[in-house]
Amino acid sequence: MLDFDSVIAPLSRDKFLRDHWNKSFARLQGPASRFAGLFGWDDLNAVLEQHRLSPPRVMLYKDGQPLDPSRYVTPPQLGTPRLDSGGLAVCVAEGATLILNDAQELSPKLRSLMHVFQEALHTDTYANLYAAWHTQKAFDLHWDPQDSIILQLSGKKRWKVYKPTRLHPLEDDVEKPVPPTGEPVWEGVMKEGDALYIPRGWWHVVHPLNEPSLHLTVSLTPPKGIDLLGWAVSKLRRETAVRADLPALQGADTQAAQMKTLRGLLDSVLGDDAMAEFMHQWDGNIGHAPHINLPNAPYEQFAAIADDSHVRLATLNRLTLQPYGDNFEFRAVGKLWTVPRALVPALSQLHNGKPHSVAELAAALANDAAREDLKKSLAVLARSGVVLVEKGA
Repeated sequence: MLDFDSVIAPLSRDKFLRDHWNKSFARLQGPASRFAGLFGWDDLNAVLEQHRLSPPRVMLYKDGQPLDPSRYVTPPQLGTPRLDSGGLAVCVAEGATLILNDAQELSPKLRSLMHVFQEALHTDTYANLYAAWHTQKAFDLHWDPQDSIILQLSGKKRWKVYKPTRLHPLEDDVEKPVPPTGEPVWEGVMKEGDALYIPRGWWHVVHPLNEPSLHLTVSLTPPKGIDLLGWAVSKLRRETAVRADLPALQGADTQAAQMKTLRGLLDSVLGDDAMAEFMHQWDGNIGHAPHINLPNAPYEQFAAIADDSHVRLATLNRLTLQPYGDNFEFRAVGKLWTVPRALVPALSQLHNGKPHSVAELAAALANDAAREDLKKSLAVLARSGVVLVEKGA
């Protein structure tokens, strides 16, 4: 399986994180074989033929404008809309670029690659695929509200990349960045096996080169300062002073006292360890991948938990275990769960992307009593759908 260090080569991980991540564009040249077998034309044909796809999952763009879906999707009066292969062929022959959004949900290899990025960068990820044939661009000069790593899977494309005109712009920002007027920081041809890293807000435009071209854009959404502040405010909902009406019709002294109270509460939740706590919860809620185990799940999910049982989290990336008195608590499937402190070394290993045997988890516990409690707790979590169980995975 392709790993993160292979994707960012020839840069080392330390250099990428120090000099480029969230900071600066990077061109990552590699051998033509670097992404071989990840997703090719046969894979794209199979996806388009075997899945019922329509906008916005599949879209066609040409010269900065979306094509009318009626040109490549069958009309509703013919039954359930689906791709019209004749219309699709005509549109791409005229220069349209085909875009397959959330391609990771249609390819096991791409799903595994998204997990690689999640683990390396602690951020949610998704992948969009771009297929082009002629010389018309899909989009005009633009910037994206997320970081991107572009993998050139097949063929070539010419790119122009410009520095941001507003640092760290937001998708719903109070000011829109103005288009760049200077020269690009890089202009060149992306060849098969090459990669680019483009931080949020960096302008770019892409031109096909009159040959079949297939590239994958991996979108990365790391947390921002505004996310941390929103999390902090949400934590204060338990405080009476935060829920109370503001003393808008009372005197200045009363209003000043209320402001002092609110500032104190905000300071209390934004202590020195606030970012670490927030990042812990952010990591726990990174988008999960569904794992389906049929025909065995109806038998194994409720089976007795044994040492050789394998478990993984169902809808959480990790458990966001927080101290609560002598115990720890976490939220899952709409409920607040409390677990003994002694089980935390085992439960903190649970992950959505990787199953663990109960024996592996139990090895982190201090004694046989804790190991038995672990099996009982896992059985309860399995019956509630918090964890998935597989026998002898």
